[in-house]
Amino acid sequence: MNKKEIFDSSLIIRDELKLKNDFEVNPIDTTLLPIPPFSLSDDIKLIILGQDPTVKIPESRLKIKHTLNLDKGGSLRKYINDICIALEISFENVYATNVFKYFYTIPPERTMNVIYSHLDKNLELLERELSNYPDVPIVTLGLPVLRLLTKENSEVSYFWDYNRRTKLTDGAFKFCIGSENKLRRDFFPLPHQPSLAKDFYSSNLQDYLKFVKSKI
Repeated sequence: MNKKEIFDSSLIIRDELKLKNDFEVNPIDTTLLPIPPFSLSDDIKLIILGQDPTVKIPESRLKIKHTLNLDKGGSLRKYINDICIALEISFENVYATNVFKYFYTIPPERTMNVIYSHLDKNLELLERELSNYPDVPIVTLGLPVLRLLTKENSEVSYFWDYNRRTKLTDGAFKFCIGSENKLRRDFFPLPHQPSLAKDFYSSNLQDYLKFVKSKI
């Protein structure tokens, strides 16, 4: 699938879901168009997967033109670039996309029942989209997308081998195996950029990325 096909498909899904199952709390926002994936080249070596483009401030949504705002500068782009450096992959070789490419009226992590209801068709589209890159490693950003693709009680810290007693990692890092998730692809769960404010993630990020590099 090319970007136009992905955009057109997400628009159809958005409008069908809006008609079929419109929630009073956090309905789909049809005043904004879906956001296309971000990539700078056809030579893709890393996939970044987010949940959806609905940032907290409504006015800021108008400024979003590509997934994760990676066409602009800022702390999130720096975070992705740091991930690339650790994996020895150029930022030019990144492909970033969301499970949900359209907007909701409020960030969906506050109303997970809504996006669970809307997941199937969006997941079908995502699987077709990612089939363009069958051997490219995937990292997910944040807790909500991890829970969406696995279990409602999943934790990023589990894959980072968090020890609740010591509040440190024991270092036996893991990734999410394709046979154990809804995406049916292996992926590496990372915290979203704001979670790096937590010492556990900031102090163990480079070690987890070394683990990722050893597996790809």
